[in-house]
Amino acid sequence: MANAAGFALAVVALLWLMALLSSWITRARLVQDAQQELTALRDGHPLWQWHPRAPTDLVAHRVFGAATVTRGPHALRITSHDGTPFELGLPLDGPVDTTHWPLLQLQLQSSAAGSLSLSYQASESSPACLAADAARITPGETALSVDLSKIPWHTITGSACDAPDVVAYMLRLRLQVPANAALALSEVALVTPRPLALPATVGANAGDIRFPLQQSTLPLPERAAPLVRLPAGSSAEAMMSLRDFVRAHRPAALVLPFGESLSIHRDAPTPAWWDWAACGLYLAWLMVLSWRQKPGVVRPWVEAAAIAAGPLWLIAGLRWGPHVSIPGVIAFLAAIVFSAASEWRRRPVTWSWLGRSWQDWLWPLVPLPVAFVLMLADGHGLIHLDPRHVAAYFGWALLQQWAMLAIVMGRLRLTGLPTPFVILITAGLFGLLHTPNGSLMQLCMLAELWWAWCFLRSPRLIPIAIAHATSALLVESGLTGHLLRSLEVSARFFL
Repeated sequence: MANAAGFALAVVALLWLMALLSSWITRARLVQDAQQELTALRDGHPLWQWHPRAPTDLVAHRVFGAATVTRGPHALRITSHDGTPFELGLPLDGPVDTTHWPLLQLQLQSSAAGSLSLSYQASESSPACLAADAARITPGETALSVDLSKIPWHTITGSACDAPDVVAYMLRLRLQVPANAALALSEVALVTPRPLALPATVGANAGDIRFPLQQSTLPLPERAAPLVRLPAGSSAEAMMSLRDFVRAHRPAALVLPFGESLSIHRDAPTPAWWDWAACGLYLAWLMVLSWRQKPGVVRPWVEAAAIAAGPLWLIAGLRWGPHVSIPGVIAFLAAIVFSAASEWRRRPVTWSWLGRSWQDWLWPLVPLPVAFVLMLADGHGLIHLDPRHVAAYFGWALLQQWAMLAIVMGRLRLTGLPTPFVILITAGLFGLLHTPNGSLMQLCMLAELWWAWCFLRSPRLIPIAIAHATSALLVESGLTGHLLRSLEVSARFFL
């Protein structure tokens, strides 16, 4: 009973530490984002701008219409096939405020005269609105500006539309130039005709809007960038949900955690070579370990740490996001290759792929009804998942469980640690690989505690991978959106 109580206390402590880590990282990220935004607003820089250079910088990675798009060193190059209109979708990482930033400015060059039309859709359920012939394109012209609030808008059926306010779903450029004419687009930005008066510093107690609110609706001041203060003691999920709620009404709001001050920040970003240097040192470490490997695992602690370091650096280091860190991805792949090579040379712990009895397949499925109960308690109706995503996730789950149970836990079992400690460390590492998504970290740690026990009882990987993928897909389809904000990890959690 004492051992069981100690194990339970250790689990509770790990769950608490993961929630604390998640909240700490989220607070720091919100302060960083607000700091960058305040600096940009004070310096008069656009909050929303696009620098298209390749098809991947567009929605769906292509042009909609009869045109060819190619990569350019300084601009996206588009050539019309037959002179009919074609559309470019601007990716929206979040809502944009076209009420306070109504001037759409384009840096472009065209070999022939043409026209620019615009279309927007505020949300997925709202109608699309179009502004035909919003501006003329003149050969030799390098800049174009359109005031979105002063041009007429209409729906596809011809009825009048309001000028865009907050746009969160679709913003497209509709261009028309003669056949075989070439156009180069280097920048698109939303700017304001009225510079904002913002202080250089914000005190820890300042705020235009403070949560929790007593009103059922958000009381919005006239300011384009109000300062919103989040409540004390908020979890990561609560802070991100409140941020999204505020920005759905005021996309430029400065959202700050409770008790955090703010000041403009113009320090140079971290040099890119730092990541490359760290990646190089990590690769050198793996090569030394590989060269010194012997038939038996002499230093299991070192080998387990080396295998876990690469994925943790990518995920917990917030290097997996909209702009992926190439050194981080290389480190992640290097850890997988090192693990595979090490396991191919010698298998220190016996395991196999397929289950041999019905218990091998049934026991790992215990988290599945737990996920179903959570979905009923705090979820929603099941949403459709792409079959390709479902198929890929089964492979991804197999890779994760192979790395955690067969490789990392296999080395930990050779350290002489008691089995409960091995299970706790393995599950804790698995939870950290979902940083900074606090609820997901906790759910994954609890599930991995069970799957690690199942693997020790019967070391069969595929049944556990199937249980992992099935549980995760059920959670993704029916639970995300409230207690569990999403299944995103690393920097993608903040999108």
